[in-house]
Amino acid sequence: MSPSELALALEHARRRTEALLEPLSHEQLTRQISPLQSPLVWDLAHIGYFEELWLLRRIGGRDSLSPEHDELYDSLAHARSERGGLPILAPEAARAYVKEVREAVLGLLPELSLDGGDPLLERGFVVGMVVQHELQHAETMAQTLALAGLPGPPPQRPPQVSASGDVVVPGGPFTLGATDAWAYDNERPAHVVDLPPVRIDRALVTNAEYGTFVDAGGYRDRDAWSEEGWAWREAEDVGAPLQWKLDGGRRVRRRFEVVEALPPREPVQHVSFHEAGAFAKWAGKRLPTEAEWEKAVKTIADELEHVRGAVWQWTGSAFDGYPGFRAFPYAEYSEPFFGEEYRVLRGGSWFTDPLIARPTFRNWDLPERRQIFSGFRCARDV
Repeated sequence: MSPSELALALEHARRRTEALLEPLSHEQLTRQISPLQSPLVWDLAHIGYFEELWLLRRIGGRDSLSPEHDELYDSLAHARSERGGLPILAPEAARAYVKEVREAVLGLLPELSLDGGDPLLERGFVVGMVVQHELQHAETMAQTLALAGLPGPPPQRPPQVSASGDVVVPGGPFTLGATDAWAYDNERPAHVVDLPPVRIDRALVTNAEYGTFVDAGGYRDRDAWSEEGWAWREAEDVGAPLQWKLDGGRRVRRRFEVVEALPPREPVQHVSFHEAGAFAKWAGKRLPTEAEWEKAVKTIADELEHVRGAVWQWTGSAFDGYPGFRAFPYAEYSEPFFGEEYRVLRGGSWFTDPLIARPTFRNWDLPERRQIFSGFRCARDV
């Protein structure tokens, strides 16, 4: 990509961030509304810090603008639950900081050698990493707005489901993983896997379908839940998806600042991996593995509804490196999360930028998490 194209990508991400935060007050930007989410102003300054770290300091060789930011805005230095108590920048100062960084970056771009043999600069990889980082944080901030009941970004909701039935994904080999210039390390290396045939639902599970599971006593049906899922359900006294409730016998939900009747044909949203697995088992199905999901998308996408642009879709797979995985450009992005603790989500939500929602992109989270814009589709063996 040319420097001008890279600048356009950076500005696209920044417009999304600014549009999300512009309507909010000082108090809304600085308040920590949940231990699961950072204060919004922390996310904003962290976006600028990451851009400064990789583009101005690592690539440009420049000194730190504020050395104390290395401790405040390193995402591994403090858990999200602690960030509200840190001496972080106020909104006005955070906006000035990210603007200062961006102006310096735009001045640096024309000086970069994008084909000089540096893997960080090859085809603008490091700029693409910064762009994607900001887009991912924008979605995290949108989740914070939803939890807080604050105004959300358009369209605020996933599209309605219209498909039904399932389709067979033929067995045989296919290439799992990415060769895209801006793909993350955990999407690489692309490699051939051989899968048996599988039936996968054309549609995502809807609110109406999930409501049937709830009304049938699904949250009390021990047989539907895994050992880990049942322990979580009991320990947290879980019932119904996040933000659902009954109001005078009518099921409603809070969507950002609006309470509304539950839309029956929308994909169910804000469900955990445990809940998705319990519904699938109760329905006589299972969650697809991430390899099955990616093969379906790469081979029969025209037969599936809402491959992306609706909700993140839980898979049955734990997050781990592919054979031959190599951390690049830093180990902390993927490697610390490998193992059985985290589960993979695919596809992207209604807020996810298309640059992120590629068929090979691997999102991951703890199986109990519900604040993400997550849903699922089911599969079953042939």
